[in-house]
Amino acid sequence: MGLKGTSILLVAFCLCAISPQLYAFLTIPPRVRFTGVLLPMKDQSRKGLLENLDVIIGKERLTFLLDKMEIVGSVGLNRATLQRLFPPLVHFVGPDDLMRRLKSPKVLDKVLTIEGLLYTGSRTIFLIGMEVDEDKEAGTN
Repeated sequence: MGLKGTSILLVAFCLCAISPQLYAFLTIPPRVRFTGVLLPMKDQSRKGLLENLDVIIGKERLTFLLDKMEIVGSVGLNRATLQRLFPPLVHFVGPDDLMRRLKSPKVLDKVLTIEGLLYTGSRTIFLIGMEVDEDKEAGTN
């Protein structure tokens, strides 16, 4: 076997050795935390500090005014992650108790912090937690 054959085997070995880690990196969704306000679609005139996300919850379509976004346990990739959600349309899915709370009229126009796993390829956030700031309404500090 010549130098060319040895090089091909070396490259193939490296790819096989790296690919499980690369595959895991590409398939593990980032854990994100979004803070903002959930509004009916008809209230399109308002803007979040970062982006407005069109959100589908079940069969209902809402607008999430995104004021803050962070990737839990990471630094510096927030903007790039949001840019992968273009156009900014996301499906919220998750456990029934969280979905019931999220669909409740009581959370509309309240500051929410939603935490979940973001699957950018399918534009889905699997919710794992949600906090409602009962004391704050949209537009108040």
